[in-house]
Amino acid sequence: MAQKKKGKNKFGITPSMIFLNLLLVLIICTVCFFTYNIINGDDGTSSEPPFTAVTSEPPETEAPTTESGASSAPESTASAGESSDNSSDTSTDNQPTIDFDKEYFSSSLFIGDSISTGLSLYGFLDKDNVFAQQGLAPSTALDAEIDGVTLSDKIASFKPKKVFIMLGTNSVGYADNETLAASMKELVDKIAGLTKAKIYVISIPPVTAEAEASDENALTLKDITDYNAKLKTAIADSSATFIDLNSVLSGSDGYFDADYAEMDGIHFMGTTYEVMLSYLQKHSS
Repeated sequence: MAQKKKGKNKFGITPSMIFLNLLLVLIICTVCFFTYNIINGDDGTSSEPPFTAVTSEPPETEAPTTESGASSAPESTASAGESSDNSSDTSTDNQPTIDFDKEYFSSSLFIGDSISTGLSLYGFLDKDNVFAQQGLAPSTALDAEIDGVTLSDKIASFKPKKVFIMLGTNSVGYADNETLAASMKELVDKIAGLTKAKIYVISIPPVTAEAEASDENALTLKDITDYNAKLKTAIADSSATFIDLNSVLSGSDGYFDADYAEMDGIHFMGTTYEVMLSYLQKHSS
């Protein structure tokens, strides 16, 4: 009787053949995985950057317990564009505080990216007061849907008396700053056509030196400063008012003050939202 050949089954398949086939499948899966990650989200038609600087929500930490009216930060320089003739008044107005009145913003709508989501996530404002999501940009804000609601629908139903817009962090470093500022001007004009509310455009915040040096985003202090300057100029002849929040959050070197920045050097710590709201209340009253 003929002996059965060792290592083969009745189909003639050896263990080495099985191993080689499994290895081939693994290689194909690995190539597909890396190819997907390279091209994911970019169909070649979008004007937005291939990836954005602010794509995550603020860390899930509890809102800090602070006493109302207490000062929480060192002095910062006067806001850009303020007259030197009023330097003493300007320094007082620019002094960071955390004494804001939540009721003051009850009829206000905040439009922004993941930085602005922290206003409600930390509980400083109600969710109804915030129209914000990760990656939102000036060119996408009007058409974006958040919880199935567009910005125009939100404005129509909420009927805000004040609208605060802080957008651009996701695009600075990728898009041309003049074009980006023009997109904000276009957004402001469209919002002005939807509501009689007073519109305020907020400068985008600084970043820390560590965030600037990171390969994970393209944000630089130079680009942020340039964009804010162009933004202020772009909306000068619109119905909106420019508010320079950046200067309040900056340290003496111009970078994001360590007392305000989260670990990523871009997002806000909880107390920073109190400083923000206090400053906005002071400059929109």
